[in-house]
Amino acid sequence: MKNKKIKKLKIRRCAIVLIFIILILILIISKINKNNYKKLTILFNNEFIEFSKDVIVNDNQNILFSKDDVQKIFDDTIYYNEVDKELITTYNEHIAVLKLDDENAQIDDENIKLKNKMQVINNQIYLPITDLQVVYDIDLEYSKNSNRIIMDSTTNKKIEASVIKKTKVKSKKGLFSKKIEKLIIGDKVTVLEQIGKYKKVRTSLGNIGYVKNNKLDEEIVIREEKKYDKQNLEVYRNYSNISGIYDNIQVDEEKLNVVIPTFFFLEKDNQVLDKTMNNTATYSVYKTWTDNNKLTILPTFSNNESVSKSLLSYSQRSAVINSLKNQLLNYNYIGINIDFSTVDDFNSFYRFIIELVPRFRKSKLKVAVTLNDNIDRSRIEKIVDYIIEK
Repeated sequence: MKNKKIKKLKIRRCAIVLIFIILILILIISKINKNNYKKLTILFNNEFIEFSKDVIVNDNQNILFSKDDVQKIFDDTIYYNEVDKELITTYNEHIAVLKLDDENAQIDDENIKLKNKMQVINNQIYLPITDLQVVYDIDLEYSKNSNRIIMDSTTNKKIEASVIKKTKVKSKKGLFSKKIEKLIIGDKVTVLEQIGKYKKVRTSLGNIGYVKNNKLDEEIVIREEKKYDKQNLEVYRNYSNISGIYDNIQVDEEKLNVVIPTFFFLEKDNQVLDKTMNNTATYSVYKTWTDNNKLTILPTFSNNESVSKSLLSYSQRSAVINSLKNQLLNYNYIGINIDFSTVDDFNSFYRFIIELVPRFRKSKLKVAVTLNDNIDRSRIEKIVDYIIEK
């Protein structure tokens, strides 16, 4: 009888232990599943954004965005050549060319080996955004714990601070507000704003909230904001013939005052013809007169060859762009005014402008386009520095 009671007691204890183990396993599995299936969120410049297509985060935590989403967020002029399976994308001072399923790309005219390749996933073209951070001027991080992608524009100012006392990030200022995240000594936060005795911060998990000033050390400026100041343009077209004889004039020195003599021409075989006549006495007299009258030479680039023959492919356009850029830098001109006499292929012409601007901007060269009756102003005015009316 006594042995039966002991046996029942042992069975009961084993059952309790087994139930306890099962409960622990359920809790662990539940927590793992909760982390694994937490919805992916994207924080861009401290604002949550929605994507139209799935975002891919692979096992190496490399991130891929769909072409449609890249077009919506970064580059609305992105171009995909279905025949060559080639994609061209530009942004600010950068240009990149990727080919489908190719592990290499051209970024700012340099051959770069990619960690991930451009590929088709679920019938959509996906770009390796981790590799393209430099192109789109972003810092990109992925937090596995919060399942969040954190992107910052590198053209924006960034300030950091370190935690010097254990604290909690709160959803609002005040003692009784909701606690979002715990921070320990040494954690770094991005400081977004100073509000009285609180700082609005972003944590490494991408959580945004408030921390008391005395919990953080002195702020450190990681980078300054990149500003682009543009003067108003004043064109002195009637003084743009270097063979003329001119009297001295008065200009508004608050503006960028330019003359636009036609010095460069697009020729056959993607050649750029230089007709500056910079070695002549005529040019020397003209240059002295412009300098004395505070006028800047913004040379014009025109065409003797058709767009359809010389600017049809990316390689043709690149050859012309780089040749023109090098000549401008050699003469120390401030940029170029593009004024084509005829345009027989407007798509290639617009691609030429789109692909020229980032290369010129990186070299601190300005770009103006003189409109003719057929050029669509809306397609280029957000891209170039200046529009010049006929």
